[in-house]
Amino acid sequence: MAGGHRIDPLAMAFAGIAERYDRARLPTEPAPVEWALGRFALARDATVLDLAAGTGKLSAVLAPRVRRLIAVEPLAEMRAVLVDRVPQAEVLAGTAEQIPLAGGAVDAVFVGSAFHWFDGPVALAEIHRVLRPRGGLAILYPQARWHHHAWQDEVSARLDAAGAPGSRPANQPASGRWRRVFDGTDLFEPLASATFPTTPVLTVEQFQLLVSSWSRVAALPDAERASLLADIGEILRRHGVERFTLSAANEVFVTRRRP
Repeated sequence: MAGGHRIDPLAMAFAGIAERYDRARLPTEPAPVEWALGRFALARDATVLDLAAGTGKLSAVLAPRVRRLIAVEPLAEMRAVLVDRVPQAEVLAGTAEQIPLAGGAVDAVFVGSAFHWFDGPVALAEIHRVLRPRGGLAILYPQARWHHHAWQDEVSARLDAAGAPGSRPANQPASGRWRRVFDGTDLFEPLASATFPTTPVLTVEQFQLLVSSWSRVAALPDAERASLLADIGEILRRHGVERFTLSAANEVFVTRRRP
């Protein structure tokens, strides 16, 4: 993200699918959020920032647990959904590299499924700036896996065949590249983490919708995306699948601001 606040072009694909993204993505579960809040020992009167808040699924969990919730999101289409979902949040336009808050404004920053889009060093400096002394940073990532299903090789092959325009290891959370910025930084303590297993059940149609919300799929031309999703549906039904259980987990990483 050269220039400190330029949005990754692949992330811009979300602008055209905000409502579909909102329907597709699973809701944020309370357990990892409560674990992070407990690690930070935040009182109910805390001020918390949901950074790159998207359509507000994390904000919806945070809002009833803190006194003041600020949600910063760069895409107007996402903010429109967020405002409706979490009316008590203060919703602002901004990026992780250019947070529209004064220094020391918040007790904690939460980031849900978005840190891989950030310019890590610039974003960490901005997060450090807006946090109060010893303030906490929590980064949440859902991990959805279906590799125990007989059809997984065929689906993975079809996804690979579709290509991934604009996708690279740096902007894919599964690569783990986003964590490198924490190695050796003097702004934050080393990351600690916890994993919370979950087993959501999806229909074929819900899985197709979820896949359609992935950035690499959302960025495909309409005809190619429709063909990919139809093929995935055909593969699952050929295996006799109408609904299935994901072997999923919610991972949360926490750290604290150093002076």
